[in-house]
Amino acid sequence: MSEVIDRFSGPYSFLSNFFRAPIVFEGEQYPTLEHAYQAAKTEIEIDRVEIALAPTPGAAKRMGRELLLRPNWDRYWKARIMRELVRQKFSEYFLARKLEETFPAKLIEGNYWGDTYWGVCNGVGKNKLGKILMQVREEVMARR
Repeated sequence: MSEVIDRFSGPYSFLSNFFRAPIVFEGEQYPTLEHAYQAAKTEIEIDRVEIALAPTPGAAKRMGRELLLRPNWDRYWKARIMRELVRQKFSEYFLARKLEETFPAKLIEGNYWGDTYWGVCNGVGKNKLGKILMQVREEVMARR
């Protein structure tokens, strides 16, 4: 095991928000965490339904860019909801074990599309998603 996992692809694709794992958010089911996260950005029900039906996580992400955001999204909601969704995803036994197997590696959501909030691009970024994954990994390990 390497000390750093810096791409959520290949053998580590299960770490990606695009990985197919059903998520329930506010009573609605979504095919991936990405679908659920994008839908969580808005309080408009029809937009949430359309995102749930998006054929791919990439399509859901594109739809999320056009939404009327819920009040205080950036300041209050986005990190809290992401943490909640990641916890839910990795509450499933198989995924919890896979996440646990990444220990003690540092998890970095490396990307080439310029996301320096959730990840790291060209060595720059806050890596919020990686930090949430490592926090959830600690929680999973503490429950065992």
